[in-house]
Amino acid sequence: MEQHTVRRSAFRWPGLVAFLVIVGLIAAFSWLLLDTILKWSLERTLGTLNGAEVNIERVEHQWVPLTVELSGIQVTDPLQPDFNRVAVGDVRGELSWEQLLMGRFHFEDVVSTGIRVHTPRETTGEVYQLPSKEQVGGWFGEGIDKLQLSMPSVDEVMARVDLHTPAAVAEAKTSFEQQQERVKAVMDKLPSKERLATYEAELKALTEGKIETPVQLQERKEKFAELKEKFAADRQALQEFKEIASTAAAELKTQMEKVKAAPQRDLDRVGELLQMNSQGLSEITTVLFGEQARRWADYMLLAYEQLAPMLMRSADETALQPPRGEGIWFSFTGSDAPPDFLIKKARTEFAIGPTVLDVDWANITHQHQQLGQPTTFRARGENNALWSSLQLNGELALTEAGFDARQEWRVQGVNLARTALSERSELAASILSALLDSEGNVALRNSQFDGNATLRLADMVIEASAENQWAAVIAKALESLQRLDINADLKGELMNPDFSLSSDLDRQLGQALQAAAKDAAKGELADLRQRLTSQSDGFVGEYQEELTQLTSLLTDAENREARLQEMLEMKLQNQLEDKVKDKLKGLLGNG
Repeated sequence: MEQHTVRRSAFRWPGLVAFLVIVGLIAAFSWLLLDTILKWSLERTLGTLNGAEVNIERVEHQWVPLTVELSGIQVTDPLQPDFNRVAVGDVRGELSWEQLLMGRFHFEDVVSTGIRVHTPRETTGEVYQLPSKEQVGGWFGEGIDKLQLSMPSVDEVMARVDLHTPAAVAEAKTSFEQQQERVKAVMDKLPSKERLATYEAELKALTEGKIETPVQLQERKEKFAELKEKFAADRQALQEFKEIASTAAAELKTQMEKVKAAPQRDLDRVGELLQMNSQGLSEITTVLFGEQARRWADYMLLAYEQLAPMLMRSADETALQPPRGEGIWFSFTGSDAPPDFLIKKARTEFAIGPTVLDVDWANITHQHQQLGQPTTFRARGENNALWSSLQLNGELALTEAGFDARQEWRVQGVNLARTALSERSELAASILSALLDSEGNVALRNSQFDGNATLRLADMVIEASAENQWAAVIAKALESLQRLDINADLKGELMNPDFSLSSDLDRQLGQALQAAAKDAAKGELADLRQRLTSQSDGFVGEYQEELTQLTSLLTDAENREARLQEMLEMKLQNQLEDKVKDKLKGLLGNG
């Protein structure tokens, strides 16, 4: 009987079929579900990093090379949930298979296009972490609403001002009374004119009488010595009076000058307070140009405002805790190992109006210490619809103490058209056209900003309208501007910076508003001037005569002292001795 041997196949068809089924299932899973899972995972992870909802319209992947493409990304602004922090048209990135197998996400090259900032959302985004009250506050406070655009009345100003004229008059009267008491206290000690005349008569008698004997000479010498003691005492009294009277006269003259100057000082103060409600003027540049300056700064500080918060949250382990039941991923890599997340190179296209700005990035990660290099960015743009030239470069790194970064920029020939400054009914103003040049630098150390910039506006045409006289002054001043240099200072924390502006506009508007306020209150100011001047002139008229009398007394005292000094300096003794000698010579000659 012939036997037939069945030859076994080299393939195990059941196993091959099973393998093909598994591969098919994986392929089907990849085709049908992987993109959905990736979309859900990315929305969740990015939302956690952002602190608010992130929406992705579509996610697609490709195995060879391993790439992921995302479209229609909207990142909610936690501070303004009705707006996106940033919106991205498309993102395409190529992953490293080698690093992915090690549990790391390393993108070799990422390209992002259609990026816009602060775009409105169709629906309000969900906020996962509420911002603090400090973060909700704007960079520039209350903005245009803080301006008081109504003309203050003199009565309102008078309620706030502390007039100096009444106080100066009261102080001067008190001073006059005190000085009068001091002068009266020493006047009684002064030698009278009659006493001085008596002294002169006695001196004359001593020198003109005949001296017959030495005894008479001695008597006259003793009498002269007594007179000299009286002269010295009276002279001391005169010197004391002169010192007190001189001090009193100087003090009273000072008080008189204060009283004379007080009305004008009060009027000047009232004029200052008529300008605006105290602090409004000093911040007019910030109030009018602050919002636009903030929007311009959004582009200059885009890397800090958009990327930095996400990197900080990605480095914060507490911010990325998984829900209960999902488990925890433990990393056992050393401090010198490659970072868990890294984008080696990226090119982003920011859509700014009709213009696209290309920004090149390198080394985007939250683990800069492991990488040993900072994240760098660089932007260049020339001759487009918005500007003539733009140069921007910088770097940033996340350290244990916070963010350290620096950035420099220079932009020229930015075309501004139909840029609103104020849209209030009392004051509406907008820039019809202008050219903007700006340059500046900013540093970030331990998450603290320190920077400054200059904004130069040239060929400016401003359209402004107002409803009242007070706001009309501001509108007229704005329309007269053709050039304006604004200095900007940036200080404070990374997520809550303090941005202040200053310019010569504050001074220009201050002068114009002061003149307008004074003109409007001309009648009331005239009444106030008359009232204050009346108080001042009344005091001067009442006390000027007393000051003149005191000055006259001082002059008289000086004359009396001079007469006493002459009497003290007389050489009476020599004259008496000469008479005795002449008498003796006569006697001897006759003998």
